[in-house]
Amino acid sequence: MLTWRLFPIPMQGQGTADVESLPSYLLRSAYAHGASGGVLLQVIHEFGGCSQKTKPRSIAGKHGIATLARVNQFTWELRDRLAEFTGRDMSCEPLRFLDSQVYCISTEIGTFRWCPECLAEMARIDAPLYFKQLWHMTAVSHCPVHRVRLSECCEFCGSTQHSLKAKHPVGYCAECGEPLFNRRIALSTKDIQPSWECPSHDVQEIFEKAARPGMTVNGWFDACWFIRSMAASADHGRENSHLTGELRELLREFGRNWKGNCRLISLRRLAYLMNMSLYELLTCSGTAYRLSYDVLNIQSLPEHLKRRKKTVRNHKHVYRKLVAYLEEQQIPPSLKQAARFAQVSPGYLEYRFPSLVRRIVDRYQAHRYQTSLVNRYRAQTAALQFFIDDRYADHTQSRKEAFRVLKEETGLPKWVLKNAIQTAYGVFQVGAG
Repeated sequence: MLTWRLFPIPMQGQGTADVESLPSYLLRSAYAHGASGGVLLQVIHEFGGCSQKTKPRSIAGKHGIATLARVNQFTWELRDRLAEFTGRDMSCEPLRFLDSQVYCISTEIGTFRWCPECLAEMARIDAPLYFKQLWHMTAVSHCPVHRVRLSECCEFCGSTQHSLKAKHPVGYCAECGEPLFNRRIALSTKDIQPSWECPSHDVQEIFEKAARPGMTVNGWFDACWFIRSMAASADHGRENSHLTGELRELLREFGRNWKGNCRLISLRRLAYLMNMSLYELLTCSGTAYRLSYDVLNIQSLPEHLKRRKKTVRNHKHVYRKLVAYLEEQQIPPSLKQAARFAQVSPGYLEYRFPSLVRRIVDRYQAHRYQTSLVNRYRAQTAALQFFIDDRYADHTQSRKEAFRVLKEETGLPKWVLKNAIQTAYGVFQVGAG
């Protein structure tokens, strides 16, 4: 008989659209076992006999949540190992359905996101607090129940929730421990999104319907065959001859490269143009390819579904421009300042020029450290002079007066000056005693 190696903690929201996410469950389980998420993941790997391709990835820092939120062989095998060690069902039917139909699901959220009102409702009924899988979807920006924007930072300390150290229970800030369901500022009517402005109804419908048994009987081939049948019928001028030229070209793109175009955003765009819901498109049977309603044109696409123009850059030109800029600067700039000058993002520089980025960061940090040393030396010298120099004899020999006078004279940072004054005042008091 199999002996369970982990506590049989049930996954919350199982069988509903509010099913718990894998990172949330791992964090809850780690807290219950008194370990960090990384340690728990290592233990699962050692006892589970995972393959080399699915060995534990780096889950430290801001990329840990994104790694665990992805839908791939690693996370599916991790769910299987958790189910084996806990004796609990770890499946997520909406994700499994999307994974069978869509090439890129877009769940790579770098931090936890949450609806404070949802967490507050869980707390009121003493239910376990958890993060929903729906909150990890990039297409979803507002809670479908309360229609408030999903929070990404603690309202008390401002920190993002990307830690898997499990110092506090899920639903409480990983840094300060304050409840994530408490708001410092009460909601107002402007914080509530009107229902007609919700851009993620199609994704929410997938989660609501795919969680029900028997609602997703069709698979990858049916959706692919449906779209290719639409493209073939449009080319031969048979059924659906009312398709616009733009939509015909889009259908041809899917037919030529199904896997390359089979991304969630692309399928959402196609479903909108065909005047269908995304759920209808992905579950359509092979005999239902005759549209009985008018299709739309590209101009009718809402803003969140429009294609973004790709920026084409001359990487060599950007590199030379950046190197010349760095050589001209007497004070080493930060990575953000360099990226702002080159009109690119810091991520672009890190990806394209890792060696140059390392040099920029090292020089900037060395300059900051040197500046800090100089400021501390100046502050200590000025503080000692205030208490022993005759030219300050007319001033009250107090720390408050010293700070007021020296702040005006030196312009040094507040706490550098205060720490130096405190040290000098202590020495002065000892000498006077």
